[in-house]
Amino acid sequence: MCWRLARALSRPSPSSSLSLSNSLLTGSSHDDIRIRLFCDDLNVLNTIAHGDAVGYGASLGIEVLPWSAAESAEVLSDVGNVVIEAFACHLPQAYVTAMTHRAVAPIWINLEYLTAEPWADEMHLMPSPQNNGLKKFFYFPGFTPKTGGVTFGNWDEVVGVVGTSSTPKSLSDSLAKCRAGAKRISIFNYRHAPLDQWLRSLNRAAIDHGDVVDVLICAGQNVSIATLAAELTALQLIELPFVPQEDYDWLVAHCDMNLVRGEDSFVRAQWAGKPFIWDIYPQSDSAHEVKLDAFLERYFEDAPPTVRSLGISAMKWGSPTDWWAQLGAWTEHSAAWRQKLVGLGHLEGKILDFVKSQEISR
Repeated sequence: MCWRLARALSRPSPSSSLSLSNSLLTGSSHDDIRIRLFCDDLNVLNTIAHGDAVGYGASLGIEVLPWSAAESAEVLSDVGNVVIEAFACHLPQAYVTAMTHRAVAPIWINLEYLTAEPWADEMHLMPSPQNNGLKKFFYFPGFTPKTGGVTFGNWDEVVGVVGTSSTPKSLSDSLAKCRAGAKRISIFNYRHAPLDQWLRSLNRAAIDHGDVVDVLICAGQNVSIATLAAELTALQLIELPFVPQEDYDWLVAHCDMNLVRGEDSFVRAQWAGKPFIWDIYPQSDSAHEVKLDAFLERYFEDAPPTVRSLGISAMKWGSPTDWWAQLGAWTEHSAAWRQKLVGLGHLEGKILDFVKSQEISR
């Protein structure tokens, strides 16, 4: 998410400059936005950033640095005018101290995890004065006008016109195996997901409705491909390599349904306007179940009753034999939900608007 946000914020041209942490985002006022991204695992970032996060970031105007660099003399002498600490990271104390030494205090944003829970409306942009004289603002992405929206980035540019745009090179060999007329489903889940059982049920549903389905399995999924391949007569299982973030976006947009996880792919599935199943990150106190129910309540709020009831069942790993017949109606609902997100505004734009409002009020 930090990489996507850094990319999104590097594209507009309002007079501001940011630095992002997780990652950590910082910067200073200029004619355009200058991004500095600190990351605690560049190896992981490289896998989704065309194999070279530092080099590719530079081509986008993003300075990508290891987390340790946040305490270097060069960085501490050039703290940005906006600092975003993202997803429960904590800024190094040396960096915070350097923030207090600026003539004008940075705008400090604590970017929280995405939630549909009602309390986020009241907590969004709440200031938190610090003992050192700085002020931190809690920023909650969300699905209401009172929250911070979700990241859009260069979605339209990347996915093109669905049905006409060319297949990304990283996916071309795999997608060449897809069959004409087959429905496409992508899978990108956590390893605990009951995918073998789900795929068997999907195969039964496809047979019952005379469908064939190409299942595009992202790298690292817990699927018994060798065992299932001969058994699933209506399904074709296609393994995908690790691909850049933009190519994954293209894939999601060009599938009929997507199984997604966490936060980033979860949001991409919503921009695709297609049915999806969200594998929410599990928490030991079952707090994830509350978050899931809060989202389902909002997501299916205006859906037809059948789509709502069967969609909620599908999101909780209900058998595809129960809901497959509603895939078309669910697709219509998903497209309408996407338009709602458009109306709420994008997270990156809302962050920039907030920064502007803070700069004006000083």
